[in-house]
Amino acid sequence: MNQDLENVGRLAGKLRENLTKCAEDPEVDPVHDTRTGTRRLQATLEDLVRNLPAGEAGEPLREAATATMKMLKRIRREAGPVRDLDVHRKLLEKLVERAARRDAAKSGEEPAAAMGEADVLETPGAALRAGPHTRGLEQEADDLDAWLKHRRSDLAGGLKAEAGGLAAKLDKRLDELKGSLRARTALRGRKKPPGVVALDHFARLASEMQVLDASNLHDFRKGAKKARYVAELAARGDEQARQVGEALKKLQDEIGDWHDWLVLAEEAHAALGEEATQLVGLIEGEREKHFAAAMMMAAKLRGRLMGEWLATKPAAGARRPAMGSDGGGGRVAASGRGAASRKA
Repeated sequence: MNQDLENVGRLAGKLRENLTKCAEDPEVDPVHDTRTGTRRLQATLEDLVRNLPAGEAGEPLREAATATMKMLKRIRREAGPVRDLDVHRKLLEKLVERAARRDAAKSGEEPAAAMGEADVLETPGAALRAGPHTRGLEQEADDLDAWLKHRRSDLAGGLKAEAGGLAAKLDKRLDELKGSLRARTALRGRKKPPGVVALDHFARLASEMQVLDASNLHDFRKGAKKARYVAELAARGDEQARQVGEALKKLQDEIGDWHDWLVLAEEAHAALGEEATQLVGLIEGEREKHFAAAMMMAAKLRGRLMGEWLATKPAAGARRPAMGSDGGGGRVAASGRGAASRKA
């Protein structure tokens, strides 16, 4: 069976299943899996289109893939903001719990019992009762959590209402895409191992974004995520692809942590104004700490992966993307405050 057809069918099947669950009840897990599913399938289609021959020979499949990717973007626009709010409520819960534990340790009091991840997501606010030393912080966190919960409810309602129609439209696009894939039983020029293909993706990204700062770090993460999904398609049977995928996931996770704190800080200002100084101060402290960690991880893994990419090229005549004046890691900006909110 055509490998591209098999990959598309498998990824589309999982996405379709989770989108159906969102139409019934947009709970935490199906919302997360729906957004992730759109990104995985899009990365596969982008790689497919990139390897199509120019001209009329590749046009039917290119058109079908492009139409499917537009549909995936529509789905992601519905699911993405809901997932973001789930993550931010979880961060808020853990932040206040840590503050309560530190306060309890200083005063010699017994800290509140730790909660599991599922409890945090399903019962937000339940761990915000840590004792008298954090009472002001608890109230600020309760107010912010109520704001996040209300916004999540509104957006989840929209996702639930739209999910069924989106699933039907996705089915139509996928039928056209699979028909075009069947018409091309083999794609020309697909000789590279998946790990090398993923490194090629990352090398293009590193060349396009030579200097990293708070304004483009999240976009760099999204580009690295696409390369990661390409590697993960064959990770089980390809050791190089597995290692590249793991490195890219570390990079993605570290930058993602910073961006979540960045957006939570923006939401705290929007919900609470300038009054919640204790909570906002803690959130902004986490934002700055995670920004520094993300920039360090980007510099480290960018250098490593570019070295691995160069090792796949011929010794003479290889075209090497520019690495930037800092050797490939990107300059560390003075603050993590300047990035825009998460894009679809």
